[in-house]
Amino acid sequence: MGNQSSGHGKGHSTGDLASIQVSWPVKFHEIHGDNVILLNDNTLAKRGDSFCKAICFSSRPIAINEKVYIRFAETSSSWSGVLRFGFTNIDPGSVRGSILPRYACPDMTNKQGCWAKALGERYAAFNNILHFYVTRNGDVMYGINGEDVGLFFTGVSTLSPLWTLLDIYGNTIGIEFVNPERLNNSGPLGSLGALNNVLPPPIPQRESLPSGPRTQFPSSSLVNLHSETTVLAPAAPSIPIRYYSNVNFRPMSWHELSGKNIRVVDANRTIAVRADEEYCNAYVFSSRPLKCGEKIVIQVLGIERSFIGGLAVGFTACDPREVTREDLPDDSDMLLDRKEYWVVNKDVCRTPEIGDELCFHLTLNGEVRYSKNNTKVATLMHVDKTLPLWLFFDVYGNIQKIRSIGVTTHVPPIPPRPRSTPFMTQTSMPQLTVTLPPRDPNTAQVALGGPAPASSSSIIHSSGHPNYSMMRSYSVPTGVTSTEPMSPQQKTGYIKSLPTSPETTMDSCSETEASECTVCYERAVNAVLYTCGHMCMCFECAIVVKNHKSALCPICRQEIKDVIKIYKT
Repeated sequence: MGNQSSGHGKGHSTGDLASIQVSWPVKFHEIHGDNVILLNDNTLAKRGDSFCKAICFSSRPIAINEKVYIRFAETSSSWSGVLRFGFTNIDPGSVRGSILPRYACPDMTNKQGCWAKALGERYAAFNNILHFYVTRNGDVMYGINGEDVGLFFTGVSTLSPLWTLLDIYGNTIGIEFVNPERLNNSGPLGSLGALNNVLPPPIPQRESLPSGPRTQFPSSSLVNLHSETTVLAPAAPSIPIRYYSNVNFRPMSWHELSGKNIRVVDANRTIAVRADEEYCNAYVFSSRPLKCGEKIVIQVLGIERSFIGGLAVGFTACDPREVTREDLPDDSDMLLDRKEYWVVNKDVCRTPEIGDELCFHLTLNGEVRYSKNNTKVATLMHVDKTLPLWLFFDVYGNIQKIRSIGVTTHVPPIPPRPRSTPFMTQTSMPQLTVTLPPRDPNTAQVALGGPAPASSSSIIHSSGHPNYSMMRSYSVPTGVTSTEPMSPQQKTGYIKSLPTSPETTMDSCSETEASECTVCYERAVNAVLYTCGHMCMCFECAIVVKNHKSALCPICRQEIKDVIKIYKT
């Protein structure tokens, strides 16, 4: 690497960060990938007819805490992925553009002295302004349109000058360095006049902090650690459960492993508080693996409005006892690089309020469902249900304090009894009577080949229950007397004109209802309950009901001892 920085102005010693002239405007270096075109006095870089070979650099090194502003000047929707950005301590003047690799990630980042990562696609919209900078500790922070998002990645070496490393990738077609001092109130930054400084105000660095309040703070001093923007729930009494008050929860405490910026503050290990002025590395883990079919509910007890971004939630097959606090990164995405099984979803519940109840349900199929205050359910991720999975949270951004309410087993709602049940159960069978018109001597007998009943009671069994097979009426043409025998042709004609019996009507109705599961109302009935023998559920729902502690048949309320899947031809 050369001893002089290429670009505008005088050179400086590569080891002297203080000598960097931040007054020089940031432009693109003349060394860049083959598909990059520089315009507007090297402040605008565009990619040609390709999706790769578009790596470029800043024309000068970037000072510590110096914010770099980039506008998305041209975007597309024909590709996938967006801008990759970061830093490098390799002087671009010492590199030939023709030997630059196709991609920054992973081609450049695999080399020593290069750090970069892909921006989230939702941030790379046309005309958005991205800003980022590196701290003395090597943390890269970023934001969009004047609003800080938070930590992007860590681990950058600040012992030597750093140039910006940019890869105009995917749907990002053109980017432009912009001077925040020239952005007026009509621009993307709005009226944030305080951003008209390239260098942000000095911020405390972690390496200068004592090992006390921010990493190992006593619970008695928590109140003094929170700023005016921090909103915490009253210490006592605790916020009542509102949206899951009718659920019987089993306790779920937090594991002894936690992030360096959070502390569990109660004896039951259910309440966790993140340190003030910290927004990340606030991990808490469940004390045991979460089982399929279980759901955990946590309650928001404190928020910090000066930060943005939401909770991060994930699952891991790694036993927390095998992880140390030093192994936990500031950016939860870096957990995915570990050799164990880790999955994570960030920015959950970006607009919290005190008392919000967040439910996370691990289904039998390995689907993780999320709902806020027992309302709309959304799918966050799918996990490997064959592994023991510990749940973990990174109490990130605007959520400051959480409480574990507990876990419960999800049970599908038990449906009401089918409408045909009263006709099938004799104990609830109604008394049916039929009122016949007065006998007319000119009217034939109502029963074929037999005398008419003396009264309606003749169609009721001695047991007091109706005989459905006898509840039929027959029409006989006028003029046919009871003394004349009926011909076989007449009998046949009357039999064909008999109305449908109640048995037939019920059978056709119940057959339609019985073909649909009475739990999910989606799948067909394909299971028999043992020992009662009822068929009212699909096999999937029947297994769920059977595994419940009160496994009862929805029809007869007998205990379900087994479920047998059937196959219809």
